[in-house]
Amino acid sequence: MKKSIPDTMFTDREQARLALLSNWILDHGVTEIVMTERQFWKFVTLQPLAEKPWTTFMGRAITVPDMPEASQKQLGLFDRRPGQI
Repeated sequence: MKKSIPDTMFTDREQARLALLSNWILDHGVTEIVMTERQFWKFVTLQPLAEKPWTTFMGRAITVPDMPEASQKQLGLFDRRPGQI
C-alpha cells in the first residue's frame, strides 16, 4: 500500500528516528513511502553521512512528488514506472 508519511512524523527531534519510521511502516503495511521534500531532507539527516541519500527504506521505494524533477533524477528518486505521469 502506497502511503504518505504523517505531517507530524519528523517535526521534532524525538520523532526524528529511524525506529519510529520502521514501526510506522510495519504497523500500516506500507509498500511505498510518499513524503514531502521537507520530510525527505529531515530523513536524510538521520542517515550515515558517508552515504548517498537513500532511495528506499526497508525495501520500500521512497517518492517525493513535490521535489523538482531534476533533483529527483539526480538523487535517483525519479519514478520511471511505465504509465506514470
